[in-house]
Parts: sequence; C-alpha cells; structure tokens
Amino acid sequence: MAWAYWGLALFLRNSGCLLLTVSLLAACHRDETPSSATAHPHYQLGNAWHGARGWFYPHEQFTYRATGIATREVRMTDRLTADGEAWSANSMTGAHQTLQLPAIVTVRNLQNGRIVTIRLNARGPDSPGRIIAISPKAADLLGMTSDTPVEIVEDEAASHQLAESLNGAPAGDVQKAPVGEVQAESLSDGSKQIFGNSPLPAQTVTASLAALPVTWQQSMSGPSGLYVLLGLFSGHAAAQQVALRCGGQVVRAYDGAGLDWKVRSGPYGDVAQADAALDQTRACGVDGARIIVE
Repeated sequence: MAWAYWGLALFLRNSGCLLLTVSLLAACHRDETPSSATAHPHYQLGNAWHGARGWFYPHEQFTYRATGIATREVRMTDRLTADGEAWSANSMTGAHQTLQLPAIVTVRNLQNGRIVTIRLNARGPDSPGRIIAISPKAADLLGMTSDTPVEIVEDEAASHQLAESLNGAPAGDVQKAPVGEVQAESLSDGSKQIFGNSPLPAQTVTASLAALPVTWQQSMSGPSGLYVLLGLFSGHAAAQQVALRCGGQVVRAYDGAGLDWKVRSGPYGDVAQADAALDQTRACGVDGARIIVE
C-alpha cells in the first residue's frame, strides 16, 4: 500500500497536482474525525484568568455597555465553549473577557452601522486591546474584514433569563434562607401550628439554548475616534495625576457609579496606532487600560 501511495504522489507531482490533492486528503481526514465533546450548557462565571498582558476578573453585570475593538474568533480545538456549548463557526456567538456566560448582547459595527445579536458563551479575547471575539458567521454579517471598532449593548432581560434558568447559576435569596422549624401559637384558643419543617426542593432547571437567528440589521455608523482609556476616577485630582504622568486628558465620565472623571489618550489615526499607545501604558504605571471608541 505504501508503494501505491508513493507512485500516486510521483504521478501527481509530475502533473503539478500534488499540493492540492494532499490538502484535500488532509481536509477529508479532519472532517471524518468525530468530536468527542458532549455539550452540557450551564451558567458559568469562573475565576480570574490571565491574558496576554494581565488579569481579567469575571463578574455578573446585566447592564453592560461599552465600545472597543472586535476581532474574529479562531477555531476552538476542544469544540466546547466555557459554558458547555458546542462551538460552531456558523453560530451567532462570541467570547467576552468578564461577563457572566451565557449572555445576550447586540454588537454594532461602528464603521458601517450593521448590528447583530449574539450569545456570549466563551472567554476571550486574551488581549486588552480587543473587547470581544465574534464567531466567523457573525463577523461576516457585520461586514468585518479586520479588527473593527464596535459598540456592545447587553440585553438585560434575556441575559437575566438565561442566568436564572441554567444549572450552575447562583441560588436565589429564598433558597439561602434558613428552613428550620417555626412554631406558631394562637392567642385565642392556644392551638399550635408548625411551619418550615421540610427543606426547599432543589431546583435543577436546564434551559434550551436555541440557535439565534442568522441575521443583521442596519443602523447608524459612528462614532469613529480611537482612544486609550487609562482609568475612571471619583476625584479630579487623582485623574489629573494620571493624565500628567501618562500624557492623557481628563474628561467627564458620566459613569453613574460615582466615577465622574476619566483619563484617555488620543485620538489615534487607526487601530495600529491605538495598539501601540496601549502597549505604552504600563510604562507610566497604568494597568487595565483598554481601547475605546468615542
């Protein structure tokens, strides 16, 4: 059999077809290899994890809204996402660094105004210069040809529904309450009644994670200014110190959480310039900086 393959290879090489045929054989071999991963969708928060240039700290947040640079997801080797879904390049899904999983968000391409709705089910990207990684199908619908400025808005109601219905989600306050025996006695006739002498049943409801529609909507494009966010501060003096040290500007943040001032540098002409500026932030003693679009 080996001699037969060698003879076929010599013939194909002489005819100029060897590279294409070997590539096709390799592709067929990959397709014939079944995935051993079994999907088990569940709620996932996870521990802090280390990316390319620092740590990310996952936390629950249902009113998330941010701008930044989106990138494409690469093919996953284990075929299972962080929340136990089977990964597919053709699904309307994506990866986020800190949000609870799964979560539903809309992503707007700020260059052409296209919007897609995706389910975040994986961790990433590992670079602080990229805010979200989008499946190849969703990226195609957004018209992404390279890393692209986007706006991300979480669907609060849909994300809450997923968090409350999937196994692994934190238990509600009622389930955490004591369930010991409570005795009530009537003041009129002295009769007694006992309450709460049996524990609450455990809830193990599993939601069906249906595929999201493979579609996009058209909206307005912009904004387009690329900046590096150096930090959010409650006091102007602290913000001014960072701005002087790192060559940034202090502007009003309107964060709504008491962080009324932000320090940013820029604007930058393109994503490459913003990346270069982000790389310099550690030199002036700033961790956790990221690229924003305003």
